[in-house]
Amino acid sequence: LDLSHKPHVILVVGVNGTGKTTTIGKLAAKLSAGGLKVTLAAGDTFRAAAIEQLHIWGKRTGSPVISSKLGADAAGLAYDAFEQAKESGSDVLIIDTAGRLQNKAELMEELAKVVRVLRKLDPEAPHTVLQTLDATTGQNALNQVEIFRNVAGVNGLVMTKLDGTARGGILVAIAARHKLPVWFIGVGEGVDDLEPFEAKDFARAIAGIA
Repeated sequence: LDLSHKPHVILVVGVNGTGKTTTIGKLAAKLSAGGLKVTLAAGDTFRAAAIEQLHIWGKRTGSPVISSKLGADAAGLAYDAFEQAKESGSDVLIIDTAGRLQNKAELMEELAKVVRVLRKLDPEAPHTVLQTLDATTGQNALNQVEIFRNVAGVNGLVMTKLDGTARGGILVAIAARHKLPVWFIGVGEGVDDLEPFEAKDFARAIAGIA
C-alpha cells in the first residue's frame, strides 16, 4: 500500500454475495497485524446484517467502525468516515459498499457518487478499489469487472469462494483482458483464509496438480 496518503482509502465493490464484508474483515486483520491503524466504514447502508457483520470484524481486529442508520446516504457516510479516519490518525480506511447488480443504473450511480465525494476530500481517493469476485460465477464475472471498472475505477481483484470445487479459471481470463492485478484469494471463512495471490500456485491448482 502507498502510505503516503493518510488515510489510504480502500473501496471494496462487487455484486451481491461475493464476500465483500468478509474480505474487508480479513484484510483489516492482516493490516492490523502488520502494525497499521485501520478504520472500517459500513457503507452497505441497505443491510442491517452487513453493518452488524462489520462491527463484529471491527471488534475482532481492534478497528473502529463508522456506521449510520439503515438506509442512510452511502456517500455521506464515506465522507464522515474519511474525516474521522483522518482525525484519528488512521493509516488505512476500508469502505464497504452495498452489493449491487451491474445492470442497476441507480445503484451504480450511487457508487459513482461515493467516489466523487471521496475525491473532494482527496483528489486521488479512493487510492485502491478492490472488486470481489465469486469464483463460481464464470463468464458473467468478465462483464461485472468491465462495468465496475468504468464506474468506480477498479484497480485490483479479490477472488473469493475458492474453498469449494471452483478452480477460478475465469480469473485468468479477467486478469488477461482487463490487465488488473489480483491481490488476494479467499479460501475459507477464517481470518487467515485470505491469501496473497501466487500465480504459480494458482496455475497448479487450475491444472489440478496442486
